Amino acid sequence: MNPPKYFVAVFGDPNPPNKDTVESGVYHPDPDCVPFPTRPGDVILLYCTGGYRDYAMASPGIGIVLKSGDQTIQYRYLALSKPIAIHDIKRKFHATDAEKFDNIRFSTFWLFEISRESFVGALGDRTVTWPGADRSTAVSDAMRLK
Repeated sequence: MNPPKYFVAVFGDPNPPNKDTVESGVYHPDPDCVPFPTRPGDVILLYCTGGYRDYAMASPGIGIVLKSGDQTIQYRYLALSKPIAIHDIKRKFHATDAEKFDNIRFSTFWLFEISRESFVGALGDRTVTWPGADRSTAVSDAMRLK
């Protein structure tokens, strides 16, 4: 079994036609990203731009890829105990990943790969509540990222 890859999915305003909310479990990236490099088991940091009112300039959760199609990525949404603010993401990402992240201003529905270290660094000590579970689990423990 291959280890998971890590990505950032950028969500702009979810109100235009054919755009999804971050909690929906469905992502329609910019068609320029096709074919999608994700595969089941990969992990996505779900980031919302300033145009996304509920979680402006923050990452409210992560997604575990279930399926990648020609036009969409389906994932299991897992909310974080506390959203990750943009300044924390920029501070914790490695230089090459931070440079990619700075380019989100050019596309509000963009998907790009990041390193495992940047992903883990950005999450810090946040926890995730697994659906159907009675307790929160530290993301690093749940995903064996220690």
